Amino acid sequence: MLSHKKILVSGIVQGVGFRPFCAKLAERFGVAGSVRNTSGGVEIELTGEPEVLERYLHALSSENPPASVITSAVVLEDRQGEDSGETAFRILESKKEEELSVLIPPDLAVCEDCTSEMRDPSDRRYRYPFINCTNCGPRYTIIRDLPYDRPKTAMAPFVMCPSCSREYHDSSDRRFHAQPNACFDCGPSVRLTDSGGTVLCRGDEAVRKCSVLLDEGRIVAVKGIGGFHLACTPFCDGTVALLRQRKGRKDKPFAVMASSMEEAEKMAYIPGSARELLLSPRKPIVLCCRRKGYPLSELVAPGQKTVGLFLPYSPLHLLILEGKKALIMTSANFSDEPIVSSNEKALSALAGIADFFLLHDREIYMAIDDSVAAPLGRTYFLLRRARGYTPAPMAIQEDTPVILGAGAEMKSTFCVSKGNLVFPGQYLGDMKQRETAAYYGRAMKHFMTLYGLSPEYLVHDLHPQFLSTTAALMNLPSFKGERLAVQHHHAHLAACLLENGVKGPAIGVIFDGTGYGSDGTVWGGEFLLGDSSGFSRKGHFLPSRLPGGDAAVMEPWRYGLSLLAMALGEETARHMGEELWPGKKDMIRQVLSVLGISPLTTSCGRFFDGVSALLGLAEKITFDGQAAMALEGIAEGGRISAPFTVESRDGRFILDWRPAVRWVMENRGTMRRERVAGAIHTGLAHGVAEVCGRLAEETGIRDVALSGGVWQNRRLTATVRSLLGKKGLNPLLHRLVPPNDECVSVGQVAIGAEKWKKK
Repeated sequence: MLSHKKILVSGIVQGVGFRPFCAKLAERFGVAGSVRNTSGGVEIELTGEPEVLERYLHALSSENPPASVITSAVVLEDRQGEDSGETAFRILESKKEEELSVLIPPDLAVCEDCTSEMRDPSDRRYRYPFINCTNCGPRYTIIRDLPYDRPKTAMAPFVMCPSCSREYHDSSDRRFHAQPNACFDCGPSVRLTDSGGTVLCRGDEAVRKCSVLLDEGRIVAVKGIGGFHLACTPFCDGTVALLRQRKGRKDKPFAVMASSMEEAEKMAYIPGSARELLLSPRKPIVLCCRRKGYPLSELVAPGQKTVGLFLPYSPLHLLILEGKKALIMTSANFSDEPIVSSNEKALSALAGIADFFLLHDREIYMAIDDSVAAPLGRTYFLLRRARGYTPAPMAIQEDTPVILGAGAEMKSTFCVSKGNLVFPGQYLGDMKQRETAAYYGRAMKHFMTLYGLSPEYLVHDLHPQFLSTTAALMNLPSFKGERLAVQHHHAHLAACLLENGVKGPAIGVIFDGTGYGSDGTVWGGEFLLGDSSGFSRKGHFLPSRLPGGDAAVMEPWRYGLSLLAMALGEETARHMGEELWPGKKDMIRQVLSVLGISPLTTSCGRFFDGVSALLGLAEKITFDGQAAMALEGIAEGGRISAPFTVESRDGRFILDWRPAVRWVMENRGTMRRERVAGAIHTGLAHGVAEVCGRLAEETGIRDVALSGGVWQNRRLTATVRSLLGKKGLNPLLHRLVPPNDECVSVGQVAIGAEKWKKK
């Protein structure tokens, strides 16, 4: 007697070659039946001998396509059946249901098979810039609706030619049911225009001409998978300086796309974890230490020891980079605004930056930036979560209602939960930019529409004026559910625990720039104790004054002066400040005169800024984190330790940085500032480890969550991790989401889930 089974497979199972995989398995095992996409996943019906079906199901989960992720495989029917003589296995038309449980795949870098075909002069897709198959190509950026079928993507206007159609319907072909399948005859095409939009040439001639223009030192706006890049040579100071001038980007590093791994290794030292990332289907930008002697312009990453490297992830990139070592490929946007993604917007907004435009006619439904990662020993962490990672979910242990986390303001994201999955949204940018607020709304609506979600609960930051809260509410006009305001650093702690699968309680070392504290002051150097259900503040940096508020963020000398005043007294601070910054005598007196009424802060991020200013590294900055990056960038050594002290006051541990500031001023004239910078990192790491050790002794808690933007500092993170381990403590670090404010929305959802789990 034959068996008949109906199975629903959920997860990332659409757009990754899963249906062709099911059909090939059926052919291999001699099983009859069908497979089709549904809104709930992939539905498979099988008829065959019971033991054969069991082998089929085992292979289904053990041999699934590399880009797929199976979160569940539920048997909907299991019955005996008569032998009907049917031996065929068919791919049926998709169907849409009310319940959506299918997961949207991220965009996938071009695979080796497609690359080989594109480079083969005898292949019909030789030098075709949109070559793809079931194992690679755009996904999230071209999906308009689910189930994932061609009519519901940006490929809908492109009707497959007979040759592509044969591949699409051939179960033995690599392009069997590959929705973006296309060729020169039926697919998207490219064109090159001047800055005014006049078409100069099309097709392969446009690609070749673009390559020549780049060799000549011109700046070209190139439309990619998630948006536009500004491309130019990284080897000519004049060209890089011109790009900086036109883009208004004075100091922030540019990313460099190397033509190959071999070229990347000539440019930078690439550890194993970085190599794995660079070669993965996600292909993020990876920060690596530069090699001396490589002819990269110093203007690519001014004052940095590292360079943001990535490899070509689209066929168009590969074609443009042929015969080249590398190109600058920086996102085409303006200061924390979203990446430009439409042809019309590019031609209007980038006309003053780019000399030429390489456009294509495939629409980008959802713009997305490049992800950025940094190696840390044998592992890595994300600095920006976007292309290649979004919209992949994180699994959690308990089912949750539909909760929306509105996120933070500077590095804004949203996050939504459903069942036992949490979906972090993509990096969006600074919500103070009008374009970013609109982008937030588009991305959130797109996400909600695709998954058919309507939030039951909203969690947002405690700060009463955060624009992320306003944006979330504006895009949920009919929202009638409960709201919950969550303290910023508590959200960081909860995000780190969720990501590491730890219920808590844990010690949370939450170090960042600024966050609205429960007491109404500005926090940023916090030692918390708690979990998703709540927290207590067990310690913090010694508070200091933040003169000028946001002005002190952009002008770190102000906070450096504040550190001097607290460590050495105002009169000594005035004399030293006038010596350090001789052109600011009047301003120094003015700042000191209002210091007593300036806001208090415990910020570790601002402390790094201030020390950077005291060492002459960053009097004024042009992008977020620049001063702290400069301090980390020059730091050397590890044996010398600047003194930080720990004392207990009113049941809290206070990490006192004043001895370290006095030490810096005593040694800055006789010791190389690289050594001074290194000593600050080492001293702070020992101070952190001491506080954590004492908290562990008091509570018996061994888990220590490290979250907040300061933990993007690899030197500090590596040293603290080592010191905590030596004390028998268990450091918990981020990897799936960045430690900066991008993770706040995840923590908000975790806290909301804990609050509402019984409802």
